[in-house]
Amino acid sequence: MERQDASDAIHFCSHCGRRAQGNFCSGCGHSLRFGAEVAEVEFLDVDWRSAISYEVIASVPEVKQRVAQAAAQAKKGLSGEQILSLAENLTPGVPMEKLAGVVQPLYASWGVKTGKERSDTVATPVGEAIVRVLCSLARRGQEVLGVEQHDDGCTITATLPSDVWALGGKMIVAVRRDARGARIDAATLIEGQWIDWGKSKRRLELLLSDVRAAA
Repeated sequence: MERQDASDAIHFCSHCGRRAQGNFCSGCGHSLRFGAEVAEVEFLDVDWRSAISYEVIASVPEVKQRVAQAAAQAKKGLSGEQILSLAENLTPGVPMEKLAGVVQPLYASWGVKTGKERSDTVATPVGEAIVRVLCSLARRGQEVLGVEQHDDGCTITATLPSDVWALGGKMIVAVRRDARGARIDAATLIEGQWIDWGKSKRRLELLLSDVRAAA
């Protein structure tokens, strides 16, 4: 195999975890010391708990293990669609599950939506806070849909599964570096419904409780 030239190698800052090149990290100013034949920084050399790069954090074996263990604890309950499907027995001839699949997008197009917002600050490095958020989402059966990287953290968008209280939506969680540790701004969005009967409030409190309680 042809050896990769050092100038073409992918490097990460060992202090903040961002992709980096040159002598100093453009994100945190930390001195970069890459050997001439080093292709990439070993994960063991990356202080991922203080990192802000989602790509780096999510690739660390220890992080993968923690998220996998959390996902194994997920409990699957009846979804809102399944509840409606069961209700068809009470209303013969009305395909409520399929009707929900039509009505929710229609109402959403009319601007009908609901959701809540919650914020908190935890005394923990931002990288660790990001992992705690990922573990909470995995434990609650919420799939990560996308991640937006910032200079001081990232924003994670995940599913908000449907249940007996409301149909499916999204949860958006921003985790950013704060003078006291990490600031978490979380919000839910359920389109096509005016009221979610407290679902958003409960889900956000579970998330923040998981992040605060994590060891």
